[in-house]
Amino acid sequence: MPTRKKLVIDGITFESNEPTTVPLARLFTWVVWQFPRMREDGFNGAVHPPDAGHGWYPAIINAAEGQAKIFGQIKETYSTPEAAAKYLEKVKT
Repeated sequence: MPTRKKLVIDGITFESNEPTTVPLARLFTWVVWQFPRMREDGFNGAVHPPDAGHGWYPAIINAAEGQAKIFGQIKETYSTPEAAAKYLEKVKT
């Protein structure tokens, strides 16, 4: 079965079949949006790359551990951070 080519944004290589964990410090040029809906492993949220050509990616933000689990493996991005965070309501990690 062919695998999708790995996505690379701002020098970060994203896994093609699962979320990618990235240190929050590495996202200093990104917009990190954290929705106040707590999960076991952080908060539902979204991240937006510094390039205006991209949409929002769902992300689980764990500020206590300084990490974001970014769902860069999804085929489409979202136009708003709220829509991206809503995607996480139906995903188990």
